[in-house]
Amino acid sequence: MEYKSLDIAQQGKVHDIRLFLKKVRKNQSGQSFIEFLFLLLILIGLSFTLIASFNGTVAKQWEAIIKAVALPSDPADDLEL
Repeated sequence: MEYKSLDIAQQGKVHDIRLFLKKVRKNQSGQSFIEFLFLLLILIGLSFTLIASFNGTVAKQWEAIIKAVALPSDPADDLEL
């Protein structure tokens, strides 16, 4: 944009707008950091949720296997001669 065609008041406004845009650009690094923290917290939450549900499922399967192995059974049923 050419400043020659603008009067002094308009040049000041353009300068103020440019300063504002520079400040906004500088603040983007902070915003990126906050966005990274939010994503990290979401991933940690999902990880804990998946691990808790997976551990519960595995524990139930092991419990069922142990019960099946440890239940007393009649030896006559197992061996047929």
